[in-house]
Amino acid sequence: MKYAPVALNKCKSYDRDTITELIKTQFEAINVNRELINGKRIVIKPNLVMNKPPEFAATTHPAVVTAVVRNLKKMGAASIIIAESSGGPYTEALIKSHYKSCGMADVSHNEGIDLNTDTSFGIMQYQEGVKCRTFNVIKPIIDADIIINICKLKTHSLTKMSAGVKNLFGVVPGIEKFEMHARFPEQNDFVEMICDLCSMLCESKEMITVCDGITGMEGNGPTGGTPKNFGVLLSSRSPYSLDCVCESILGFNGTVPMLNAARARNLAPQSVDTIDVIGETPESCKVSELVLPDTQKFNILRSLPNLFGGKAAKFFEPKPQIDRNKCIGCGVCERSCPKHTITIKNRKAKINYSDCIRCYCCQELCPINSVKIKQNFIIKIIQ
Repeated sequence: MKYAPVALNKCKSYDRDTITELIKTQFEAINVNRELINGKRIVIKPNLVMNKPPEFAATTHPAVVTAVVRNLKKMGAASIIIAESSGGPYTEALIKSHYKSCGMADVSHNEGIDLNTDTSFGIMQYQEGVKCRTFNVIKPIIDADIIINICKLKTHSLTKMSAGVKNLFGVVPGIEKFEMHARFPEQNDFVEMICDLCSMLCESKEMITVCDGITGMEGNGPTGGTPKNFGVLLSSRSPYSLDCVCESILGFNGTVPMLNAARARNLAPQSVDTIDVIGETPESCKVSELVLPDTQKFNILRSLPNLFGGKAAKFFEPKPQIDRNKCIGCGVCERSCPKHTITIKNRKAKINYSDCIRCYCCQELCPINSVKIKQNFIIKIIQ
């Protein structure tokens, strides 16, 4: 099988003019041209996972979105709209707040494009789905001719890496994402569901993926980690191909669960060497001294999910823990828990671990990073 090429360039800063030229070069390399774009309705789907400004590196930088918009305009796009369903309820007020904090409101004002505030959604069917064949999807995605998937390169507590494929989970409206976590509590099932969603969108729409890896995130991503300059910008017409290159850049070759699920379906290559990478080589862009999420530092038990009926993996798995000195009892974790295992008592969050599925949504969405990852004491001794 021939996999889609990936354009890869080094880029050290968020200078808009520099990125605009790089995106132009990358789009030419992967055959994104006027013939493809002219007259099309385009939705830009960034990563706006939480209400944080760009310097926190949890969200797609507005400079990259600006650069993409400028190139799309020159190629004659009929309409361009930015749309995202962030973590938490899918409400107009929350969407507008994210757009403002993450810099998308400025992009809209400066470049004259629309921001979606329509909170309606529809159903998309995917009969070839392995784990899930029906998805609720936000309306702009359903209406679009072309999806521009502008992701952020980050480590991830649940899926090890977040880039193009994982970013598409944001087309599921609001708290329904938590319901998906509850439906697919096992990691293997969850990543298969993400692959179903990604494949459905790629087969029903023209998909172009751009990865903001200029400043990414290491450690407890996707929101609680630390900014790190990866210094790369990538584009591809396949999120699977792009993610394989990202996997190699981070030194995760063959260990990202979503990509292994995709490889089993022949959606992604077994080796990055079989992808036509245009520009730099993954080896020349490799990140050194990358800090892993706490959940991934001793991860062998994830590969033994059925050991002792699955009880061993659950016993040894890292678990979220509330830092009571930092917790302010805001209730974000309580509202975002798929299994409703968190309660607020005396203005502090408390987790009922008997029902916890280790999805780490509480850690991901805590606005003050008061949710930490606690390792099993035996694993600590082994390490």
